[in-house]
Amino acid sequence: MNSKRWLSLAAGIVRPRAGASEAPPSPAEDDAHERAFTRRVVDLAMRVAEMMLTVGASVNDVTLAALRIVKSYDVTPVHVDVTYTSITVSYGRGPDDDPLTVTRVVRGRTMDSTRLQRLVELTGAIEDGLPIDRARSQFAEISTAPHPYRRALIVLANGGIAAGVAIVMGASAIITASALLAAMLITLTHQELGKRLLPTFFAQALGALIVTAVAIVLNALQSELGWIGEVRPSIIVTAGIIVMLAGTSFVGSAQDAIDGYYVTAGARGFEVMLLTLGIVIGITIGLQLGSRLGYGMLLPASAPDNGPLAQQLVGVIIGGAYALSTYASPRAIALACGMGLIGYSAYLAGIWAQLGPAASTGIGALTSSFLAVLIANKLRVPALTLTTAAIVPLVPGAAIFRGLLQLTEANGSTAAMMNGTGILLGAAGVAVAIAAGVSLGAFFGRPTRDTIATAARRMRRDST
Repeated sequence: MNSKRWLSLAAGIVRPRAGASEAPPSPAEDDAHERAFTRRVVDLAMRVAEMMLTVGASVNDVTLAALRIVKSYDVTPVHVDVTYTSITVSYGRGPDDDPLTVTRVVRGRTMDSTRLQRLVELTGAIEDGLPIDRARSQFAEISTAPHPYRRALIVLANGGIAAGVAIVMGASAIITASALLAAMLITLTHQELGKRLLPTFFAQALGALIVTAVAIVLNALQSELGWIGEVRPSIIVTAGIIVMLAGTSFVGSAQDAIDGYYVTAGARGFEVMLLTLGIVIGITIGLQLGSRLGYGMLLPASAPDNGPLAQQLVGVIIGGAYALSTYASPRAIALACGMGLIGYSAYLAGIWAQLGPAASTGIGALTSSFLAVLIANKLRVPALTLTTAAIVPLVPGAAIFRGLLQLTEANGSTAAMMNGTGILLGAAGVAVAIAAGVSLGAFFGRPTRDTIATAARRMRRDST
């Protein structure tokens, strides 16, 4: 008896009695747990995608990020549909269950490079095995984190963009300061109107009116204040145009088109056209008011010459100022300055080779985009920030101003109207060349980056 008792106790220690074990979860409990987990994963993917689109990512990057998140948690198959104003994530739970579909409407947009980079890093951490609860907690921290810079610094950064443009065009200190002041006034106006939810079209028109008024006032003061020296008001207006066009999404439109997202590409392209039309209206009103008051501006007979080469290269601060205006990290700001120098140097090389403005601009955009894609992941900065910062100095603001001024002062002259239209078409050609260069740079840069990464992994594996 004692031996049987001891054997029974030993068996109980090794293997619990049937009565002491917990009952296995029922199929209903398993299904409820799985549904709750699935909803959390789909919700996280949706929120990350929405925020990435809001802070400036392309549709392709947004779609890939959402798919990478759901795949990391084995929630498949999932369909992600992104347009310019909405995102839909749908998970098919099998032929006998209804799909889980979530849709969100994307409203406000603010370029934020720091937040975009943190979202990219979060997606990478999820792929490396970050638990869903920690992933949701980190996303909550990212979404509620304040901007890294104060608004006053952003206003100054936009002024720096305009000042850089003026320096590239060989402006004097007075004109450079006026361009900086006009750009800061434009930024303040956009911020205040944005708080009141006024459509961006009207903000662009008012900004264009402000920069035109500053140019007219400075031009009028030239005759009364001799110490001002030569005044080139076209530089001030050109700098303001570039500041207002720098935040538009024509680069993102080209990227979406080449990636096959034609609906979003069309929406972004139409938005760029509408915002540019707002600038046209603002400048036209300003020029007409100045003419009525007796302070009209003379039309430059030809395209303005840029300053000396050394002065043009100093203008690479444009890229850094733009990166700062998008809340980029200090590392991204420094890289944006370097990328701006490389892109502008490639543009100058094209001009030296007599390839023409459009082709030279396209070469500069392609070079900067290709290099940005190669180094962005390694240096933990958004490629979009580097690319856009590099192409800001190439935006055809001077051509847009001259074309608009020709049309405004045509007074029914067919020749003047045709000349102005031709100048605007040339500016449109340069803009298309920029977009095409950016898209081609990304197209060739992605496989090159992957090939380099694969070769590096093989070398590390062989060395061990």
